[in-house]
Amino acid sequence: MDWLLRASSDPFWVFTVFFGMLFLFHYLFVFKNPLNIKQWKLVEFIWVGLALVSVFGIIEQARFFNAKLEVEQSNTQAMHKIMALENWFTVYSEFACEDNANNADYRQLCIWTKVKKSDLRLILDNEEFPVDLSQNFLSGIDKLMIGLGKPDQAIVSAHHEGYLTARKQYLIAQENGKRSVFSMWLVALAPMLFAGAVAIKFTKVTGEYRLYP
Repeated sequence: MDWLLRASSDPFWVFTVFFGMLFLFHYLFVFKNPLNIKQWKLVEFIWVGLALVSVFGIIEQARFFNAKLEVEQSNTQAMHKIMALENWFTVYSEFACEDNANNADYRQLCIWTKVKKSDLRLILDNEEFPVDLSQNFLSGIDKLMIGLGKPDQAIVSAHHEGYLTARKQYLIAQENGKRSVFSMWLVALAPMLFAGAVAIKFTKVTGEYRLYP
């Protein structure tokens, strides 16, 4: 499989196959055993069929690259969201624990932000990114009455939801990017099949031309 993929991605080998088939088909079906006009009409189905199969290979390759692009984009989006989430915990932890250290009303916010920041860092340090962040990671945020208004809660919730969405898109794209053995063969053979189809078409044109008086 590897050698076929390398050959199919190398223009030298693709054109070598094309000219080799072109020479072989001309020798066999134009000069040595020339076909008649009806037989050449049937050949039309062969080259069109090969061309269509090669198109499926091109579509499969395009699907793979699209999935790869989506993986990169969703991974980047997830990275931005998780960094924004961690930064939010850092800012509000400093606000509650340092800027308002002498105010007992902010103690609950201080503890909550420190715990969540520590939990997030522990997950990031021990799991492969994008990490599996639970849906209820922000549990308890609705009980923080002082120091964290509704707009502030909406911001951190948006970061959290944005990360979960980006991670879901990443997993879907990663799954779509997986290739079956059949898919790999289809992609590997597509350039060679198309070269063969064009070679047959050229041979058909030559053969039919020689039949005209």
